[in-house]
Amino acid sequence: MFGSDDPLAVALEAVVRVVWLAAVLAWSVAVFAVRNPLMFVGIGAPIALSIWGGPWHALLLVAGMVVALTLWRILAAASFMRRVRPRLATGWRGPFYRLIWPRLARRHRLIAYEARGGRGDGEVPKLCRVRITSSGIERLLLRLPAGLTPDDVAGACDGLAHAFRCVDARVAPASPGRVWLELHRRDSLAAVVTPILQPGSVDLGRLPVGRHEDGKEWSMRLSGTHVLIAGATGSGKGSILWSLFRALAPAIESGHVAMWVVDPKGGMELRPGIALFARFEDGTTDSMCELLEELVQLKDERARELASEARRVHEPTPASPHIVLVIDELATLTAFAERSIVRRIDQALGLLLTQGRACGITVVAAVQDPGKDVVGWRDLFPTRVAMRLDNPIQVDMVLGEGARDRGARSDQISELTPGVAFVRVEGTRELRRVRASYLDDQAIERLACSVTPPVGEAA
Repeated sequence: MFGSDDPLAVALEAVVRVVWLAAVLAWSVAVFAVRNPLMFVGIGAPIALSIWGGPWHALLLVAGMVVALTLWRILAAASFMRRVRPRLATGWRGPFYRLIWPRLARRHRLIAYEARGGRGDGEVPKLCRVRITSSGIERLLLRLPAGLTPDDVAGACDGLAHAFRCVDARVAPASPGRVWLELHRRDSLAAVVTPILQPGSVDLGRLPVGRHEDGKEWSMRLSGTHVLIAGATGSGKGSILWSLFRALAPAIESGHVAMWVVDPKGGMELRPGIALFARFEDGTTDSMCELLEELVQLKDERARELASEARRVHEPTPASPHIVLVIDELATLTAFAERSIVRRIDQALGLLLTQGRACGITVVAAVQDPGKDVVGWRDLFPTRVAMRLDNPIQVDMVLGEGARDRGARSDQISELTPGVAFVRVEGTRELRRVRASYLDDQAIERLACSVTPPVGEAA
């Protein structure tokens, strides 16, 4: 039909070609102009100009674009790295990943075969999108065929990291049937994190304590939860605690938050901040136990008050502040004290962990060994932070079963990066690598001198 002299056939052929070209143009705009407008302009503009004005015009345009990007890189490096570099990297690494992904997926046995027989090539996860963040994390969106699960991809992460020449590879959920494969080519948390800029007001649901590896702020929630921080000696548990104290400082000074602090290590770690605390105990285990039992009594009084006023959640005020109980080394109280005192401490902690949240009490406990014999109430801590740990089994103890297989390798955190940890994103199975900000002795001294907690119910 096409190629004949029939005018109707010629007209029909022209219409088909126009429709086909329009479809290709629409697909190009959808893929490049929306997802990567910089690459769309950088490639499309020279092509259009070469058609309209000749190759020399296109060459001049390309040279001008190169000069403009170079000046941008020199004069505004931060803006260039945030806005331009990820798009440029996505433009040239995207086709590379699409080319090698099917072969690598088969080599790592990410193949779904037919239920009958299991013959043939099988189906591998489809690479739907490549996204490179400003922090250098390369994310590959994979659509899983029927028969494969996110755990299958997580099991191949070690091999994929070596195949892609990355320092680490992890899996993050995207949507049902899709996962993100995250490739980390460098350790973005190798440098010390400076203290986060304090907001004007304190939000107990979002306290800035450090940075995620993607450069975003790491915030911790204290309202309506309890926090367990597990890490070996020298892992940087103190960095998280002092960052929390710094974030809570305005609320401590206004009286809306009261710190009750127990330091079984004789005050070596937390005594420099004693001016921030409404209650502080670093003496005998008996005196520490009495402080916990006193807080249980306060919890009971608040519970009766809430019941009489038909309220279900405590609202902090200067007269009745939100109490944050900090225990620096939980094992000293739960495993190494005398048996009679341990029973009293277990009872008090159990009551605070099961009933304290609604009464405006949050328990923040730091521990070196997260084993069940040390942390008997481990499952009652909704928020858990896994810093450098001694063995792989402890990772799943802290973050939940299968956490290490999904990339939370806390047992492989370097001793040279104290403050680095893995946390679970609240409400999801996603795990993130973070680093707490570091406060030196001078910063701690300035913090302690700048805040004067008022005398109220907690004192």
